[in-house]
Amino acid sequence: MGEHMDEKYGVGLWIFGRLLDRFVAEGYKPDRSLDEKLDMASRVSLARGVELAYPGDFQIAPEELLKKLSSRNLEISALDIDLFSKPKWQKGSITSKDESVRRDAISLVEEGIELARKLKVRSVILWLGQDGHDYLFSDHRGRWRLLIEGLREISSHLEKEILYLEYKHKEPRTHAIVSNVGKTLHIIDRVGSDKLGVTIDTGHALMADENLAESVYLVSESGTPLILHLNDAYGYWDDDMILGSINILKLLEFFYALDEINYDGWYDLDIFPYREDPVKACDQSLRMVHYLKRVVKENKDALREAVESDDPHKSLEVAWKAILKDFR
Repeated sequence: MGEHMDEKYGVGLWIFGRLLDRFVAEGYKPDRSLDEKLDMASRVSLARGVELAYPGDFQIAPEELLKKLSSRNLEISALDIDLFSKPKWQKGSITSKDESVRRDAISLVEEGIELARKLKVRSVILWLGQDGHDYLFSDHRGRWRLLIEGLREISSHLEKEILYLEYKHKEPRTHAIVSNVGKTLHIIDRVGSDKLGVTIDTGHALMADENLAESVYLVSESGTPLILHLNDAYGYWDDDMILGSINILKLLEFFYALDEINYDGWYDLDIFPYREDPVKACDQSLRMVHYLKRVVKENKDALREAVESDDPHKSLEVAWKAILKDFR
């Protein structure tokens, strides 16, 4: 295990929670305590960090939480702001037409930033899951104006922290306002803050029919900070499956792109093992992360030559030989 300890591999603490959906509202898993969830995270051999949700995971004093993490050789990889799980956000958070709801949303984000600062956590993730529209003839222009204004106000509260916007095509709204990598970069450009970044969730990018590697390059070439949420999916829904269970070739290209841009951030899992063992699912996913990174390193020159040739026959030969043991 020692050779992996310098790698920034993390897991979302929610992975070890109840894991409910609209069909099983009481959850597929038992309701576990904070200590139980942290114990499970610590049993994932490659995991060094955990992502925590604010305010849900902070029902005890931050100092006590840090002690619990330290005793398990874990650190906080990122802090996620929850502006989606309460009924009050159902018609939007920072884009709500209700001024009091909008002010509450902005205040909650700023509180999360202050907590991250206190904990010396530099990465704060914001997924605006309830901000968007469902029906036609929605006030798109008004909602976009509120989004930019709200993010400008929040950005002024940032110091050393980066607020990473996580995009997703749909769910729970039929159309999310921050829905793909292009829109996210446009939003950041409109806000005009160098304190905003992009979270590429691989399942969300696949839902948006993006090429994962291209999305990495778009973010990098714009000079925008990047952080990752890793999972696998068939592409038409946010399946949040074990990494490498569906899209090996797409993920190989993705990890090649990350290596090309010298990505040095966290590799955090965002999976929902409803029917699987959470510890095993995380273990398999992080071992796949490590394997794909190693494959890229060992085949870097050949992969780069194949990419630069722009020849699909050559690219496939190189990729297949890199990951298929007996392919000739």
